[in-house]
Amino acid sequence: MSLPDTGDRGDIVVQVEFDPVNLPGVYTNWCGATGFNLQITNEVTSQKVGDCDNWGLPIQNQKNYGAQNVTASMDATWTAATHLHTSDWALNQKKLRTRIHFPNAIAGEVERYDGVALLTGLTLDGVGNVEGQPQTESVSLEYSGGLERTLKS
Repeated sequence: MSLPDTGDRGDIVVQVEFDPVNLPGVYTNWCGATGFNLQITNEVTSQKVGDCDNWGLPIQNQKNYGAQNVTASMDATWTAATHLHTSDWALNQKKLRTRIHFPNAIAGEVERYDGVALLTGLTLDGVGNVEGQPQTESVSLEYSGGLERTLKS
């Protein structure tokens, strides 16, 4: 029997080019992350066509790919350092490069996905709770131009 190699925390790391030192290409791990969801959806267009030679045959639907949409959402335990960056990202409507990094990838596997993300929603939850639970922060991202995939060489 052969079991699959499944991932644990640390096998996939979300990073953002918050650019704390004014050096493009410097990525910061998203501190406090507790869950990250990435969704790639492909638009499909449909056109009804009939047979050219035998007009009595049933009409067929031809399908083609249209635009691709990439979105993501992140849930995190609130941290002051990360909130400084996410609130700046949201309030100043920045477009930031993000990276989904697979640090343990081996040759031929996906090492990272890179793309430019717009932060479309920022939610703080648990503010002022009376039970001592940590505050949380959730963000919604939409990517401009999709993702670039890099394989480990």
